[in-house]
Amino acid sequence: MLLGICCIATALSLDNSITQTDLLLHEAENLQQNLASKEKIVQSYLSNNDKLNELKAFKKNEQLSLNFINTYRDNGINVLVYKNLVLDFWSSSRAFPQNINRLKEGASFQQLPNGYYEVIKKTSGAYVIIFLISVKTQFGIENQFLKNRIVPELFPSNSLDLATFTDKDTKEIFTINKEYLFPVKLSEEYSKNIYTTVQLWLWIVGLFSICLFVNSYCSWLAKKGFLFSATLILSVFFVAFRLTDLQFFWFNHQFNLEIFSPSIYAESEFLPSLGDLLLHVISLTWIVLFIYVHRYEYALPKWVVENKLAGILIHAFLLLITASIAFVIDDVFFGLINNSKINFDITNIINLGWISWISILILCLVWFLVFLFVNIFIEVTKQFKVSNKSRLVLFLVMLIGYFIYKLSTDFNVFFLVYALFLFVIGWNNYIQHRKFSIGVYAILFLCIAFLTSLKYTKFIDIKERNNRKGIAIKLENTDDPKVINSINSFELHIPTDSVVVNYFKNPESIKTFSFHNYITKKYLDGYLSRFEYKIFEYNNQDSVLKKEESVPISKYKNLVLSGAFKTAETTYSYRINDTFGYQDYFGIIPIFDDKNLLGTLVIDLKSQSFDYNSHFPELLIEGKLKSDEDLSEYSFAFYKDNKLSIQSGKFTYPMINTVFKGAVDKVEFINESVQDVDYNHAVYKPDNAKIIVITKEKMPYVVRLATLSFFFLVFIIFGIVVYILLWFLKNMNSNKAGWFSINRYLMINANKILYKTRIQFSVVLSVVATLLIVGWTTFSYIKEEYLKQQKDSIREKVRKIQLLYEKQILNTDMISTDDQAEFDFNQFADINAAYLNLYDTNGDLKLTSLRKMYDYGIMGKKMGPVAFINLSLMQRSEFLNPTERIGSFTYAAAYAPIRNAQNKTIAYIGLPYYANEADYQAKIGLFINTLINIYALVFVLIGVLAVFLANQITNPLTFIQESIKRTKLGQKNQPIIWHRQDEIGLLIKEYNKMIAALEVSASKLARSERESAWREMAKQVAHEIKNPLTPLKLGVQLLEKSWKENDPNFEKKFASFNRSFIEQIDSLATIASEFSNFAKMPDTKLENLELLPVIEQAIAVFNSSDNVEIIVLNRTNKKVMVLGDKDQLLRTFNNLLKNAIEASESKATCAIKIRIINDEKQVYVEVEDNGKGIDTSLQDKIFVPNFTTKSSGTGLGLAFVKQAIENAGGTIDFTSLANQGTIFYLTFPLV
Repeated sequence: MLLGICCIATALSLDNSITQTDLLLHEAENLQQNLASKEKIVQSYLSNNDKLNELKAFKKNEQLSLNFINTYRDNGINVLVYKNLVLDFWSSSRAFPQNINRLKEGASFQQLPNGYYEVIKKTSGAYVIIFLISVKTQFGIENQFLKNRIVPELFPSNSLDLATFTDKDTKEIFTINKEYLFPVKLSEEYSKNIYTTVQLWLWIVGLFSICLFVNSYCSWLAKKGFLFSATLILSVFFVAFRLTDLQFFWFNHQFNLEIFSPSIYAESEFLPSLGDLLLHVISLTWIVLFIYVHRYEYALPKWVVENKLAGILIHAFLLLITASIAFVIDDVFFGLINNSKINFDITNIINLGWISWISILILCLVWFLVFLFVNIFIEVTKQFKVSNKSRLVLFLVMLIGYFIYKLSTDFNVFFLVYALFLFVIGWNNYIQHRKFSIGVYAILFLCIAFLTSLKYTKFIDIKERNNRKGIAIKLENTDDPKVINSINSFELHIPTDSVVVNYFKNPESIKTFSFHNYITKKYLDGYLSRFEYKIFEYNNQDSVLKKEESVPISKYKNLVLSGAFKTAETTYSYRINDTFGYQDYFGIIPIFDDKNLLGTLVIDLKSQSFDYNSHFPELLIEGKLKSDEDLSEYSFAFYKDNKLSIQSGKFTYPMINTVFKGAVDKVEFINESVQDVDYNHAVYKPDNAKIIVITKEKMPYVVRLATLSFFFLVFIIFGIVVYILLWFLKNMNSNKAGWFSINRYLMINANKILYKTRIQFSVVLSVVATLLIVGWTTFSYIKEEYLKQQKDSIREKVRKIQLLYEKQILNTDMISTDDQAEFDFNQFADINAAYLNLYDTNGDLKLTSLRKMYDYGIMGKKMGPVAFINLSLMQRSEFLNPTERIGSFTYAAAYAPIRNAQNKTIAYIGLPYYANEADYQAKIGLFINTLINIYALVFVLIGVLAVFLANQITNPLTFIQESIKRTKLGQKNQPIIWHRQDEIGLLIKEYNKMIAALEVSASKLARSERESAWREMAKQVAHEIKNPLTPLKLGVQLLEKSWKENDPNFEKKFASFNRSFIEQIDSLATIASEFSNFAKMPDTKLENLELLPVIEQAIAVFNSSDNVEIIVLNRTNKKVMVLGDKDQLLRTFNNLLKNAIEASESKATCAIKIRIINDEKQVYVEVEDNGKGIDTSLQDKIFVPNFTTKSSGTGLGLAFVKQAIENAGGTIDFTSLANQGTIFYLTFPLV
């Protein structure tokens, strides 16, 4: 508790004491140190003449230059070497200052096209050395690859941003020479820093410690007998914890964690986020686990327990609760899939994020809760006097009733498998008495895996169908917001574009195709690249601007008047209304020079044959414009008047529709099997003439099986982890020595592992190790092979492009960059389906088919330095760089020299393959997922096979074990019959020889033991008889003497001797009786009997004695039945009570306490007295026949007790302290 309070107090004090200013100073100091370390690297080059000369020699020494690039480029340090103001060497093509003469000597802070840099300049003769240290990226486009932030190489945290002059709380950053560079401020994500991380963990440790304290307090209360109060306190604590969090959202507001975001998952006010669901489940699990640990101690009132009708009704009620839990599981799982954006594609395991695994953990905890609930309910029902037969009948009646109900509604196998799950748990508890069995738990795990995979398949299908329904409705008449956003963007920029304005001022200055190419590359790339386009220009009189324009502007103006709708959020654009299966937009954009209308630009956009998969690089698509929908698995068809208008995708649709029917304005789903492949069609009918069909292949049965194996494996791993955690907690709590005791326990029990278990473990471990090795080897080989194939493909393609382009410019000595050349180059790139860059021999970019990359300043207009060094300095015929980077985007790029007819290199062509990383990840991901799913299934099968093989191998050993168990001395032991001549056969042969020899030895031993026993018995009998005979002989002699002497007191002496003779004769009778009873011990009649009445019968004999107080503490929770001889057990307790009373004769009161407790397998009886105790030196002989601590007696009492208890299969032990008393511990196995 103290630890929890201290942790939370520390977290709160950190939150209150660490202000934003403190955080800013701390983070800025880290940034300052990181920047200083980079500046020191730069200064080590600029202040050292030898290293400065190395920089100047970079162009001539490729090894030095490549070493520098490999060492410092990824560290955010780049160098530009100018000779006579001409760029001589560059270590990165990321950014270049436009005018180096304007840069001051030393350090300065500059904004370049794609970000902010610390620029360090040094002039040395004809050379100008410029180092660029990346500070912040600032791209014109921002997405998952291009982030506008302080670069991670300089500052990994995202808590700082560059400040402007209007920002108030800022901190200045200086060079190592104390020159001012730039100010920084806390970014919007400043909450994610080292302090908040420390606070989060302090809160977690603190809350966990408080929970442990409350749990310990409740456990202490439970031990004191206040079990219901303890349960109530623990429940109130966790309920209060969750309700206060739901009311005030203090945990989420404190840390703003992603797991508490409603955008990921939200279902209701009670379940506003995934984090809240997780905390709900953890809290409930804690409460239920507490109840489960103390389940044996919950006792119902006696009148309820003894009422059979009440028992049946409570059984039925608990079964109904258990059944209702299934509906709760159903709702939780449905919400996790359908009310969330969580990636639940378990067929693609490597792409599952941590949020997905948290959801799977919640499912595991929910099933764990079900298991605990069912076991608790079973323990409650065990208190009733209801037979297992009655329980089974009740279970079957309720199951059949629900089965009949489901037949009339929506029958599925879920409730049958769930019933099997409950039946197996009940069988294990009621019949097997919770005996651990791998088979039982395998069935349980298989049941919950089957149930989970069944619901997973169903709910994923429901979510996917709802998604298709939304797509179908959206396709009919809804504007795509991302298209509208892109149109609005070019509407804003085209009217002010100087190239566009100059074209309208002087149309003849620019060729039409060049102008169209400019518009296309600058404004119609990205999300609009999937549209076909037409561009028309008109003058201020609405006449065509050039003769080649043939479409009058009146066509579009008439569409504005009728047949088109104004698109929302745009100024000049419209959507044609009567399109079906495609989207058709056009924009009528006026072009002004100041306020003078120069003309009108019309852009007509028509979506291509329904293809939502743009081939434009993701790198250049604005993050907010990227489509959230993956439609690659869908096929589409558009029917008009039952005739196919447009189709796309893998599925082949009929030309005339006779299959797809449905009601107007509704989406209906139809299943169809084509060539043994099952498909599902979503059919949407906007009106009587139009039909939209979206088709998806149904989940194959192989995938369903992989889903089952995945969940089965996950649940097994979860079960093992939970078992280990609970085992460690139990041992840490019960052993003061802690880890030492656990280690000792593991060492001792390692030798107790069954041979069968060792075989199972060895088989599974061998196969798993083999599969892992083979899998890793296969993965490594496939990975390398695919990378090799990918590189070979890129090389082959760049060679082909190289040859084709050389043919195109065969007689050219130089590269042209005019409009025609640019148009031809773009056409060449399109024909070869590639993005291409053309560089001159100095590495300067001349032509590109992806203008936006350079117009946005994402890349500098220079060739990659490594490629330039390899082609220019090292004179290689081609070069492939598999790890070129833009932001966090990695791609491969191939380069080759372009030669003219004289075999002279006049340019270099670059082929950036932006899809290589995506292709690689997709194919490797598919392979890994397939491998994991197959291995998951194989692991399951191997586990089952290991159990089967181990049983087959160890069955003979089990058979031999049972035979040896039945082997007894003095009886006829049957030899084992074994027909195989294997190792087991040899073992059995030796065993048969052994029992034959054993019979002979047993016969001799029995004879010897009988003779020895009779000798010992005769000696003891003689000794015991001699004791009373001596006074008898003496008395007779004295009586004879008195008779002869006529003693006057003869009558009195005769009466005295008579009484003495009778006492001695009685003593002889007692001796004879006790030896007779001991001799009769083998005559044991075992029967099932209730132990408590036997103890009560023994107590009744002595309870009426003076100064004797016998207290019985009965803590059993059920009827205690044992297998024993009733008479022997009664004599046993009579003997123990008699000994206790005799040992307490010196005490004023004899206090005897009898404690009776039980667990699942045994009953424990303690008999405690307050007598004089047993001397330490005599304790080892207490159960030896003929030994006694009393002055009289035969010493057979406790020997008889020990024999009687062992006959009942039990054990007896004792502890004793001098003058304090003795406690006898009796243990009996339960029937």
